[in-house]
Amino acid sequence: MTGRIIGLGSYLPPRLLTNDDLSKMVETSDEWITERTGIKQRHIADGIEDKASTMACKAALAAVEDAGIDPSEIDLIVAASTTPDLVFPSIACCVQRAVGADGCACFDVNSACPGWVAAYNTVQGFIESGNSKCALVVGAEMLSNYVDWEDRGTCILFGDGAGVAVLKAVEDHPSNRFIMKASAKRGDCLHCETMKQPKRMDEEGFIKSTNMFMAGREVFKFAVTEVPALIIELSEKYGFDLNDVDYFVLHQANQRIIEAVSKRLDQPLEKFPMNIQNTGNTSSASIPILLKEMKDDGRLTPGKKIVFTSFGGGLTWGANYIEY
Repeated sequence: MTGRIIGLGSYLPPRLLTNDDLSKMVETSDEWITERTGIKQRHIADGIEDKASTMACKAALAAVEDAGIDPSEIDLIVAASTTPDLVFPSIACCVQRAVGADGCACFDVNSACPGWVAAYNTVQGFIESGNSKCALVVGAEMLSNYVDWEDRGTCILFGDGAGVAVLKAVEDHPSNRFIMKASAKRGDCLHCETMKQPKRMDEEGFIKSTNMFMAGREVFKFAVTEVPALIIELSEKYGFDLNDVDYFVLHQANQRIIEAVSKRLDQPLEKFPMNIQNTGNTSSASIPILLKEMKDDGRLTPGKKIVFTSFGGGLTWGANYIEY
């Protein structure tokens, strides 16, 4: 048995923060941001009605409806988030309560931007071992809580949102094909500390460290080198031709990264769908949000061959080859 995606749901908070809005907050411009990132706007949660947990619940309800399943069928929920509003209970438990799947297993994973990929592969492990038949894979982020709104190098990049996939165990479907990696020795270029360390409040530089720090040039070099290498390694490990892939669904971090990966793989940019211009970088939520958009507009149909890959803090990165 292997998990097949049978439903998708997403949620983006209604408030939009455009590049022109940002130009009134920091020294930047629409032209400067668009040229370097491809981003035009991002969705920002209010922190009251919309938080990581509540956005996850809204996306999950949409995914369950899209799948056409009864919540009682769900036996596992795994949620990915780097920016939860609750220490505990887990976001997965919040989702369980919202969708009415009482009694199923619930837990969260934290793998930064590749979190949804990690959650997806975790769920597949449960399904392939016979320990789950129907599961939710959740990615939910409220990155606006962790952004330094005076740092134009990072505040222009990130947005909030959630995406969810429903996986159901099926026969006669290709087994889960994936590779996941990490390189902690390179992790200093992308990190964020928690504010909940009261004994460090007077430590020089501590408050600043609780905002997201990113050495953009280093992260860019990492992504444009390791992501195409990983996709090639994935194709060699599982014996598929990159030319036969219908879509490469990359983590929506930066349009320039996606363009560079397309070039290095010698694959047309048309095979690399993007919505970063409208969402910004939503971390672990970006891939399921994009998959839902592709399903809604007709690009994602049964039988399509998809490679999805993500990269982020850790440093961590991973990729999957699936047939939708």
